[in-house]
Parts: sequence; structure tokens; C-alpha cells
Amino acid sequence: MDSRKELVDCVKSLYGMGLTTPVSGNHSIRSGGSLMWITPSGVPRYRMRPADLVRVDLKTGKAIGRSKPSIELGMHRSIYNVRPDINAIVHVHSPFTIGVSISAKRFWHVIGEAKMVVGEPAVITNRPSGSAELAKAVSDEFKKGARAVVIKNHGVVAGGSDIDHARAIVESLEEWAKILTIAQVFGGVSSWLDDDG
Repeated sequence: MDSRKELVDCVKSLYGMGLTTPVSGNHSIRSGGSLMWITPSGVPRYRMRPADLVRVDLKTGKAIGRSKPSIELGMHRSIYNVRPDINAIVHVHSPFTIGVSISAKRFWHVIGEAKMVVGEPAVITNRPSGSAELAKAVSDEFKKGARAVVIKNHGVVAGGSDIDHARAIVESLEEWAKILTIAQVFGGVSSWLDDDG
């Protein structure tokens, strides 16, 4: 399957799951090592087509395409440039993940699959959307080895070896956050994986 179609299918699917709104979130894939395809600004997620994606030079930031690239273009470029092993980035506004990140609770390891897929998510304070400060803060965490960076009051960014891997990270993290939220409703976490106790 064409990698651009895979990216668009992922965008539509994550929209259908409620992890983005029609115009929120942004996603990209690396192409040929020095280029990436990134989602455009202003195109509803449920109507996006491969032809809407914007090709960008990772070194210069020059965009080629009829659409305007996502406002988070700089963040995607920064991540790819510090992590050559990352070939796809998914940035969503996962409600439960954001909710846990802005509460007083931490991401306790309570489910083995999430621990394996996500690892230890980095949680950082928000900076203005599209800013160089946000791009640096997020890419610095990826440079340290993070698979997922949760931006308080904003969203989550995941980097993977391909689009399926990046998507698995955000979905596993959201499932984890849902479990933590449910546990809180019933009085808080009382059982976690052994090395968190």
C-alpha cells in the first residue's frame, strides 16, 4: 500500500476514534531519508486525501504542495532530525491522556502492554502551538529516547518506526490513561506493576 494512503487512513481512523477533531492534530511520515509528507492545515480530517499531503525537505523546511503544511511542521522536522530511527509521527489530542497529564496523578504502570509499547512517556509543560520553543522541548525528549511526549493542556506526540507503530503508541497510551481514570473513580490506583511499587 502507498505510504501516503496509509498515513491518510490513519488520520481518518484516529479522527473516528475521537483522538482528534476535524482540524486538530497533525501526522507525518519520513520519505527517502531527507523528506517527509505532513498533513496540511485547514483540511478536515474526515475528508483528507493523499493529494492534500505536503512534501517537506527535512533540512531546509521548504514545502512543496498546493496546501499549507501543519503549523507544527517545525516540531516534526526537529524530531526526525534528532531521531533517524523514527519514520512516522502522530500528534493527537487524546482526551484521557491529556486529562491524566494535567491531574496531580502520574502515569503509574498498571497494564503490561502499555508499558511495553509506550515505555515511560515524557510529560512536559505546554508552549505556544507552532513555536520553536515547543519544537525544541518535544524533540529534546525524543533525543533522550522517549517514544511518546505528552504536552500538558495540548496533546501527545508519538514517534515510531512506521505509521502503525506510532499509532500503536498513542492508542496504547490512551487506553492506559482510561484505566488510570477509571481507577481514580473507584478510589485510586492500589495495584500496579511490580517495579512501580
